[in-house]
Amino acid sequence: MVGGFRCLSQGFTHSPSQVLIDSVKYACATCIKGHRSSSCTHESRPLFEIKKKGRPVTQCVHCRELRKTKQVHVKCLCEVKPEQSTVTPILLGRISLS
Repeated sequence: MVGGFRCLSQGFTHSPSQVLIDSVKYACATCIKGHRSSSCTHESRPLFEIKKKGRPVTQCVHCRELRKTKQVHVKCLCEVKPEQSTVTPILLGRISLS
C-alpha cells in the first residue's frame, strides 16, 4: 500500500484502448465520470474496477441452477451470502524507496 492505494506490477496489461489487470478492466475516475471508461489509458491516476453491465446477480449458484433446471423461481434464502466488494482505487507506477 502506498498512500492508501494498492500498487500492482504483476498481471498489468496496457492496450492502446484500455487498462486490464488480470483480465479485469480498470479506468480512472475522470474517464468513468465522463463515460470514457473503455478508452481510458491513464496509468498514473488511481484506477477503479469497471463493473459488468446489467443487473447484479442476487441468487447463489445453487438457487440459480434450480431456477434453470426445475423452473422453480424462489427467493434465495441460503445462508452463504457473497460479500459486498468495496471499491478500492489502484495506483499503478513505480515505488520509490528512498
